[in-house]
Amino acid sequence: MSPNALESARQTLLVLLPEILILAVATTMVTAGAFLRAPRKVWSSISAATLVIALIALVALQGQATDPYTSVALNDALSITARLLFLVAGLILVAMAHDQVDDARASEFFGALLFVQAGAMLVASANEIIFLFVGLELVSIPTYLLLYLARRNEFTREAATKYFFLSIFASALLLFGLAYLYGLMGVGNLKALAMLMTLPDKPQNQLAMIATVFILAGLGFRVAAVPFHFYAPDVYQGSPPVIAAMLAWVPKGVGFLAILRVLTGVFAGTTPDGFLKNAAFLAWIIAAVTMTLGNTVALSQNNLKRLFAYSSIAHAGYLMIGVSVAFRNGTRTTGLALGSEALLYYLAAYAFMTLGVFAVIIALNTGKRAVENVDDLSGLKQTNPWLALSMAICLFSLAGIPPLAGFFGKFELFAAAFSASRDDDAAMFRILALVGAINSAIGAYYYLRIVVVMYLKRPVGPAIDAKPAWPTTLAVAACAIATVLLGLFANPAMNAARSAAESVVAQPAPDKPLAETAGR
Repeated sequence: MSPNALESARQTLLVLLPEILILAVATTMVTAGAFLRAPRKVWSSISAATLVIALIALVALQGQATDPYTSVALNDALSITARLLFLVAGLILVAMAHDQVDDARASEFFGALLFVQAGAMLVASANEIIFLFVGLELVSIPTYLLLYLARRNEFTREAATKYFFLSIFASALLLFGLAYLYGLMGVGNLKALAMLMTLPDKPQNQLAMIATVFILAGLGFRVAAVPFHFYAPDVYQGSPPVIAAMLAWVPKGVGFLAILRVLTGVFAGTTPDGFLKNAAFLAWIIAAVTMTLGNTVALSQNNLKRLFAYSSIAHAGYLMIGVSVAFRNGTRTTGLALGSEALLYYLAAYAFMTLGVFAVIIALNTGKRAVENVDDLSGLKQTNPWLALSMAICLFSLAGIPPLAGFFGKFELFAAAFSASRDDDAAMFRILALVGAINSAIGAYYYLRIVVVMYLKRPVGPAIDAKPAWPTTLAVAACAIATVLLGLFANPAMNAARSAAESVVAQPAPDKPLAETAGR
């Protein structure tokens, strides 16, 4: 092995130290669970401690550089920001899940949760097609286990079965698209592929379009975008609230980060032509249909988990606006970053506001009375005012009410659509921004309906005697506070999102001609 290859391997292993730590602990937990019986608080504490140590390691290694044309993992701004977000959200999920599974299955449950976290972080840093696919599968496969471990009844079995078969189908579509992406230049390194796509003798647009269609189809399942959305309501309803919370955030975050790495990052430097316009139009259609279907069907929902499943679908549509803009702006780096940075900021905002909603549902279900439908929240202000306030904050943010994070996220996405309005397709992107604004107003109705039920209606039946443990309380408070702070102090988060978006399309000068690398 050449000295350069050894150095690249050393850099990669050092950069991936947080993921290696999480994977090692997760493997030990799953293995030890077959021989040891310990209370669930032991396994949840180990999981939380692991994520904290990984967080410290990530911060310590943020200055470590990797060669973008030989390393399978990147340590750029997108990698650091996204992995940091996944770790913080992971800590919140562990706090929410600390008492959601019995002692006998706790080691496997929290081990699988750590595997999901490691997979999500690998996707965020992936710079190789196969490495990215492995990260995506490391998220999917433990999710099957999580769907079945927390509760074993006919509802969870149905949810796990639906998710399993559809996930396998989506993985096949994605792998087919990645094969075409590799076939464009015979290179699996994403940064090298992006650089080669700028050459005059780049491949035909038809091959690139086929790759884009199948990759968007495969990742569309993970982000719950139309037409791969139909599993979400049934799976959310049949899953425990903590698993529904994980499904609402982790696959969506992973899916959109993969879209940025594989599609935006690779095709950003190509000349604006028919391919980029077609790709932007495809994302435009997915965005418009997804947010419209999600919001309109959510209006008729009464079950809370089904309602937030359709809400999750709608938010996938909002986020697809950023993807459409990123395709359209082509080589205009400033405009391109605008679409990607709005997407990244809204992903961060969505993480806290959706996890906060499910954390409140988990907290309310700690009493004798189960909370499943919207009407079960009647009079919550009188019985649990702080939980009602936390829920209201997250709902207002989901609805896009200023000055919360959700408002600025939607504003940036709609502004990104207007920034892409130029030339002969200017009207198309203005219409997309208008469709987004109308959908935001529709979504506000069913979010505010819950607030009205909590604050203006009298309690129905026995009072909600919720007594959440301190980890659940901490998770609720962290989500509500983060939602407020991301809105009040949006500039630092937007600056971080801008740096991450620019790193996606950055093309450092290679040490040697890439044509030589591509020919090997």
